[in-house]
Amino acid sequence: MSKRQRRHDVPTANAVARGLNILAVRNAELAQRYMAYKGVPEQVIARVLLDPQRRRPLTPEQSVSEAIVPLSARDVW
Repeated sequence: MSKRQRRHDVPTANAVARGLNILAVRNAELAQRYMAYKGVPEQVIARVLLDPQRRRPLTPEQSVSEAIVPLSARDVW
C-alpha cells in the first residue's frame, strides 16, 4: 500500500464513512453538512459526494460501526 493510501486521520475517515451512510439513506445536503461539521476538508467532501465508489474501502472497525443503517423518514410509520 502506498503512503498516500494509508489512513493517518481515523476521525476524518470515520466521518466520511458516516457521511456516505447518510448519503445512502437521506441526501447529499445532509451528508455534506455532517462531514463539514466533523471537520472533513471541503475537497474531500466534494470528491466523495461526486463519486462515492472511489473512496477507500471501509476498515473492519468502520464496517461494524456502519452496519446499522438508520431508517429513512418514509420507512417510519
